[in-house]
Amino acid sequence: MKLERFTILDSSFTAIIYIAGIIGIRFLPDFFLKTSFISILIPLSLYLYRIKPKGKDILLILLVYSISFIAEWIGVSLGWLFGSYKYGDSLGIKLDGVPLIIGANWILLSLISREVISRLLKNKILIIILSSILMVLIDFLIEPISDNLDFWIWENNIIPYSNYLDWFLIALLNQTLFSFLGYKKDMFHWSLIYIFILVLFFLTFYI
Repeated sequence: MKLERFTILDSSFTAIIYIAGIIGIRFLPDFFLKTSFISILIPLSLYLYRIKPKGKDILLILLVYSISFIAEWIGVSLGWLFGSYKYGDSLGIKLDGVPLIIGANWILLSLISREVISRLLKNKILIIILSSILMVLIDFLIEPISDNLDFWIWENNIIPYSNYLDWFLIALLNQTLFSFLGYKKDMFHWSLIYIFILVLFFLTFYI
């Protein structure tokens, strides 16, 4: 497997950030947890820099951000989506209880999931469905330790089934919108490595 130079550079930089996060959260949690939003902002910025979205793609990305943020606001404020939860302080500045970075997280997870699945399959419907399932699996990994990382806190520390169902439905909507993306940059290896880094990062907090 021959990796593109930009993939090696971006992945190395991202890995350093996540390794620093693993070490920092264990030894200086008060500081490093409050800078957790950087671990979303930097990879997303690198991804967007590489694909250089224009016109329709920019609009689709902004639409996914808006849908995701509104869905999270509905969940936090009204409890109609995901379940009864509230955000901690690790993800940065909030608007009415919802971190501004959370919409960016949805964008990043949607993009990388789509890149990986679309390399394996060609059927558009299956790509949408399986990309959404992959996003739910990533969320499934994060949820049990979200409280420890001060990401978000569930009422009575119970993660409801509705969280995963609603995650899938919002992911399905986002993946449907992203099926109309037109950028041509091959981000498969980039996305696969980022998922690997992400999974390893969260697994370390189970130990």
